[in-house]
Amino acid sequence: MSETIKTIKIAPAVFAVNHDYQIMMYTDDQCLMWVKVGDKTYYDEDNGILRSCTKVHRVIVPQAELDAAKSYTVCLRYIINRKPYFPEIEPVQEFTYEFRPVESGKTVRAYHIADAHNWAEGPIAAAKTYGDIDFLILNGDIPDHSGTVEKCVTIYELAAAVTGGNIPVVFARGNHDLRGLMAEKLSEHTPSDNGKTYFTFRLGGIWGIALDCGEDKEDDHPEYGGTLCCHVFRQREAEFMRNLAARANEEYLAEGVTHRIVVCHNPFTLHHPDPFNIESELFDEWTRILSDEIKPDALISGHMHTMHIIRPGDEEDKRGQKFPVVIASAKNGQEYFAGGGFAFDEEGIQVTFTDNKGEVIREERL
Repeated sequence: MSETIKTIKIAPAVFAVNHDYQIMMYTDDQCLMWVKVGDKTYYDEDNGILRSCTKVHRVIVPQAELDAAKSYTVCLRYIINRKPYFPEIEPVQEFTYEFRPVESGKTVRAYHIADAHNWAEGPIAAAKTYGDIDFLILNGDIPDHSGTVEKCVTIYELAAAVTGGNIPVVFARGNHDLRGLMAEKLSEHTPSDNGKTYFTFRLGGIWGIALDCGEDKEDDHPEYGGTLCCHVFRQREAEFMRNLAARANEEYLAEGVTHRIVVCHNPFTLHHPDPFNIESELFDEWTRILSDEIKPDALISGHMHTMHIIRPGDEEDKRGQKFPVVIASAKNGQEYFAGGGFAFDEEGIQVTFTDNKGEVIREERL
């Protein structure tokens, strides 16, 4: 056995995907992982084999079970030598976390962070300015790119600092996340629906959909060097949205839903200047499905590095949106960051923009 026992460095994140939680954590060293919830055990495994050849572990737990148990225990066994026969493995270490599910029938508070670009200190301070929350939204471009697996550690640093593994996290991919050698593996290191980076989620009375615009220029743009096929990806996403509308009673019209939100890094309802003005026909359809079928209370975005609310009929409304778009992230180097707080109550949604200087920039009700 090794003389020094390795141990956990970053708390797990509890991501909401569909009707499950994906309990995920970043580890520097190879280990095995499983999670206990009540009297049940859930494993990070591949066809009966506990995974160790990864730096990011994922254990999927039914949302209803963790909500009821209100705690979970992460179990780790670090690898010394995974030989074909009689592998050497360190003793089991257990870490128990209290969990607070989002409750219906009360004001629910969330904080939105996007465009961190591998800077954790500023976004963490901005979130603390807003105060206690019930869930966290990480909405794209949290890493600056996906050149290495280590770039995604900021996702887990932010989640750990803001949530402590005690409340849910909603995650959506941004355009910078598609860049670099490990971009094709990002869905293995972040929450996804069997590899798909678009999915629904439900937290108490809040129903949501995480969407993914992919990159922000045409697939054949020289910057990408022929490595993308986002157009067909967005077409699949449109079909996903059509299917949601076809089973509305199981989704956004389900019993107990009080608020509906869309989380998408790029505010696709805008007409961006060239070369960013892409997919006009497809984004028109996305906007139409949302406006006429799903009818969200808000689209929450980043990408523009500003703090702004676009309401139906405003000058920036170029697609006939029937819902407000809240752009809630601003960053200036390693000195300034601002994000958005969201309070969901009986009257709608109160938006509060805060920054890492401890200032409340402004408040506005949707």
